[in-house]
Amino acid sequence: MGAIAGVIRGDGCDVESSLLHEMAATLPIPGDDHAQLWHDGPAGLAGASRYSIHHQMAGQAVDATICFDGRFDNREQLLGLLGDNGNTLRSAPDAHIALALFGRLGERFLQELVGDFALAIWQEQERRLLCARSATGWRPLLWTLNGSSFAFATEPRGLTVGLSHALALNQGLLGEILSARFVSRTETPWQGIFRLAPGGALSFERGHVRTWRWYDDVYEDLSRLSEHEHVERFNILFDQALIACLRSDVPVAAHLSGGLDSSAIMCRATELHRAGRIDRPPGAISARYPGEPHDETRWSALVERHLGISARIVADSAHDIDASRSWCADTLLFPVRPNSLGPTLSACRLMQQLGERVLLTGEGGDDWMNGSHAHWPDLFLSGQVGSLLREGFPHGLDRSFVGNARRVLAQGIGPIVSERRRRRAVWPFVDPATPLPPWIRTEWAGQVGLAERWRAESHGDDLPGFAQKRRSAALAPAHRELVFDPVLACVARHGVELRHPFHDLRLVRFFMGASGGMLLRDGQRKHLLREAMRNTLPEPIRTRRDKAGFAAPIIDATAQYFDQRPATELLAARMGWVDGAVVGQLFAGHRAWRNSGLAGPAPNPFLTGIWACVAVDIWLENAFKLRS
Repeated sequence: MGAIAGVIRGDGCDVESSLLHEMAATLPIPGDDHAQLWHDGPAGLAGASRYSIHHQMAGQAVDATICFDGRFDNREQLLGLLGDNGNTLRSAPDAHIALALFGRLGERFLQELVGDFALAIWQEQERRLLCARSATGWRPLLWTLNGSSFAFATEPRGLTVGLSHALALNQGLLGEILSARFVSRTETPWQGIFRLAPGGALSFERGHVRTWRWYDDVYEDLSRLSEHEHVERFNILFDQALIACLRSDVPVAAHLSGGLDSSAIMCRATELHRAGRIDRPPGAISARYPGEPHDETRWSALVERHLGISARIVADSAHDIDASRSWCADTLLFPVRPNSLGPTLSACRLMQQLGERVLLTGEGGDDWMNGSHAHWPDLFLSGQVGSLLREGFPHGLDRSFVGNARRVLAQGIGPIVSERRRRRAVWPFVDPATPLPPWIRTEWAGQVGLAERWRAESHGDDLPGFAQKRRSAALAPAHRELVFDPVLACVARHGVELRHPFHDLRLVRFFMGASGGMLLRDGQRKHLLREAMRNTLPEPIRTRRDKAGFAAPIIDATAQYFDQRPATELLAARMGWVDGAVVGQLFAGHRAWRNSGLAGPAPNPFLTGIWACVAVDIWLENAFKLRS
């Protein structure tokens, strides 16, 4: 919630004070806080919080200045690494601890950090800047090099202020967005502006930029643990993550949808409070959608009765196209997706009234615990054929033998012998062999190299086994930057910080090594969470198999936009990037489906791509100022 920005002159000239003030003016300032500025010769830093910047004088461990956004979730461990000095920092802000650790360990201190952060450290004597993002990478950090000047910021507007070179579109990345197949982790829609990857680091020294990945973990293979041992270890780590995420000087709220993930967070946090392990439980906030198919009142009400609490109820906020236009113009970010924007705005407005500044979410539950069959080839290669057959034929050999046998061969043996199946097994988001989405113009796709982008993308190559390669995609999926960065920026403007307990790095390490059969069993996803939450969750929620779909808000917002500007008039259609007629035809099916009450399956699977075309149109016109 403490957005940061900074500029370094590689030629040694002083940074203009006016430029630093202009960059600071782009930062969202929470509540009654004010921007903090630090300026010394060729370096200037700005932070949105009074705790964002900390300078350590010469004669201490290091003569350096840190610009910090985020939090650490393992403070006690970090203070222990500082020895006697740790006692003096026990009540200090996290930025002070980070700088003290840097002074003691150098860049190796990054390996010790658990939490959610983006930081920059300027060393005056060495004239060197170090930037880094946390391993899970929820706090964004963008950068650019313009001649001899290097600049960084958590939002793009901070980098466009005062830059002398003309900004140009990165059509290749826009192609990924329009296709709804995101793979790039370091590019942005602007040429010359880049994103530091999650778990990545960067140095700027003598006018040159060097990037590398500091997070390179080796995950313990936990697949042979018993079910009881899996559950026991998960519960310990889940409690640890919740306690860390609940650390706050002000009351904390938790989103309660009635789904398995958010209900687990609310119920277990309440148990921790009643056991005396935390001072206060989070206050539940539930969004209600009366009459809509995605209304989950009956499920969240079950949790309320189970815990003996009353959730604060918020209504959905209607999507406002003009507000999305203003948002893009003001922030240069893409619009917040309609299914996220309404409940997020309503929750943030309520939290402002109540003085709450932290909101826990169930984000990450699907990413880490839905499971897949990517571990089946690992079972075969490790000689655990019996386990493979038990999972592949859960009801024995007398039911659906042919179908189960085909599935075992395709998903258990296929990835070992087939390159295409291997890629599909470990890279769930993009299959290069899949045809272009029907609305993408083939000629333009060739010009921007879309197929080459998807083919070249790789991840987890240095990890052992199919399962770990597959799961590593959840560590830092590219689409998160495009979907969640606008949400994070939106809540920051209301003085709210989102925290995601299921993305705690210690839990992530556990998920990376866990048995695949503990995640997905007999077709039931989140088996591990369900077993761990026995006697914690209301039983109907613990055993719930369905999940609310939130297509309606996206359909409504898209219909509103196309009523103002037909799909054939989209800027991307005029530019020859997409076929607007195809977009319109595909959306007509969704509009009719919505008008019929969303009965039956969706008419086509392309709604995400259709909304991407709308979002790009709003962004092109209002952020990039493209008019023709």
